[in-house]
Amino acid sequence: MVTLATDRAADGLGEVVYEGVNRLGRDEVTLRLRRGGSDLFALERQLVRAGGVTLTQVFLVDAEAELHDFASADPYGDSLQGSYLALRQRYLSESGGRAAQRPGLAGNCLDQIGEIEHCRHEAELLRIARAVTQALGAEQYIFSWLVLDEKSGDVIEHRYLAGCDPAWLNKYIDHVWYMNDPLLEYAKRNVTPVLSSRLDLYSDAHWLATQAAAHGFRNNLVCPVHSGTGSVFVMLQASNAKRTEAGEEVLWRNRRSLRLLTCELLDWRLAGLRQQAASQFSLSEQELKVLRMVHDGGTAANVAEALGVSVKTVYGVVYPRIDNKMGTPNINKAAAMAVSSGLIK
Repeated sequence: MVTLATDRAADGLGEVVYEGVNRLGRDEVTLRLRRGGSDLFALERQLVRAGGVTLTQVFLVDAEAELHDFASADPYGDSLQGSYLALRQRYLSESGGRAAQRPGLAGNCLDQIGEIEHCRHEAELLRIARAVTQALGAEQYIFSWLVLDEKSGDVIEHRYLAGCDPAWLNKYIDHVWYMNDPLLEYAKRNVTPVLSSRLDLYSDAHWLATQAAAHGFRNNLVCPVHSGTGSVFVMLQASNAKRTEAGEEVLWRNRRSLRLLTCELLDWRLAGLRQQAASQFSLSEQELKVLRMVHDGGTAANVAEALGVSVKTVYGVVYPRIDNKMGTPNINKAAAMAVSSGLIK
């Protein structure tokens, strides 16, 4: 378990200094500018589709030109022009118009990865991930946080920490290619790194072999890691545009370090969720113990024996108290929520 710095931001996402919400047909697009430290800013674009699927991109903003590049690559750019203009003005006001410094890798990759647990905001994660992946042979990367619908198995929440060409990720989302992504399908069911060339791409004309390659994703290493909850997993796609043999060789050689980076990014996110949930629900250690027992299949009789109370007290006092704190209709729902929020495993 990650020990967070005591001054970590409340949600780890950064202070919102601009937000613009736009209805575009049946979709909703929200643009946010977040401050992630004294000189760090992140652009967040969240798309909520009519069916409820949420896709959020987070990019580090070092200069005004990067906002222009992102807006130009947005398929809804014309409709969002007013929001992008307001966001740009806010960025210039908050940053003083100064481009942020791009420090190189301080120390070795393991040292940098070790700093992740002390990050207060996602913008700091983006800076470290960029430095580490580049040092390990990747020219671009996308770290994806993915939440599955427990019934259908479909991904209903995508959150991307992106160090890539914004035109590519916007195209990927706009064409709904996440519904036909062999890398994502592999990551759902596996936990070992793999090169995309070793996966079945259905055909030589698949978008991963043509469109993605045109945006610099010629060689891809995917590192999937699962959270243990069953409904949340992550994957790091590290890519370069080198000649295939050399490009794949450097990524494969560094697969263990890239997987370690993926694990640390996942742990950082889960630790933040645990911190939020613990603050929100104010559950005691005893109540967390009860939830773990219920999640593991324990009965009211098991709980009663563990707590030294009667079964009647479990049903009449212990379970209702937990349900009241968590706003759930029954203890099984409370246990499921505790798992999804990272309170218990």
